[in-house]
Amino acid sequence: MKNFIPIFQMEMKRRSRDFFIIFYNIIFPAVIILLLGYLMSKSYGTEFTSYEFYAIVIPPFCLLMAIVSVAYAAQDEKRMKTAFRFMSSPVSVVELVLAKFTSSTIVLTICSIIILGMAKLFFHLSFHGSFALVVFLLFCEAMAVTGIGLFLGLACKNFFMIKNFMNLPIMIFGFLGGVFFPVNSLNPMLSSIINSSPLTWVNRGIIYSIYGGNYTILLVTGGMFFLVGGIAILFAVRLFKREEFI
Repeated sequence: MKNFIPIFQMEMKRRSRDFFIIFYNIIFPAVIILLLGYLMSKSYGTEFTSYEFYAIVIPPFCLLMAIVSVAYAAQDEKRMKTAFRFMSSPVSVVELVLAKFTSSTIVLTICSIIILGMAKLFFHLSFHGSFALVVFLLFCEAMAVTGIGLFLGLACKNFFMIKNFMNLPIMIFGFLGGVFFPVNSLNPMLSSIINSSPLTWVNRGIIYSIYGGNYTILLVTGGMFFLVGGIAILFAVRLFKREEFI
């Protein structure tokens, strides 16, 4: 793993300057929170405002959207015509994939922390001592998002197929997870469909921890994301071949 540190540093520079990651995980969620918060302001009270609600549910949704950005980042060497350098270098597949994985996870987590900080500063969202736990959950989600994104980006040669394939389930998960407006049902079938969205559990975990002092859902959901991220990155390392950069 002697080559990991320089590759990690290079990937951190790339990800911290990645327009799509920065835009869709800082600027875009901030604008959406402001817009939906204003449009839905009359539907909420003063103790729990629309701005607070969207400041909770929008960041995890935008983080899930980053699967497409990470899949795109996985093909950096192909786009930058530097694939042959990696094919002839002593860098191992494990070092390369882990550098992309850790750098993307860290940058996505930092973006989430910035949005949470803005929510606390501008939208007066109080975390009631749960800030670190919320960051932990979003960090675990970032791990899962990065793992799945890297796996798709390294396993598939056609990026546009990935983009078109992932947009639909992400939007469905967002709708079922109550990102655009609260969704709930007493019907068992509809409830099971709603509960199929990972964003449902993310949002419940955050709301229950902040306003109910119940951290069970948050910790379990974070653990599941951690597991999914680990499995996805193992598959990415296992199946990735150097020649697929070309």
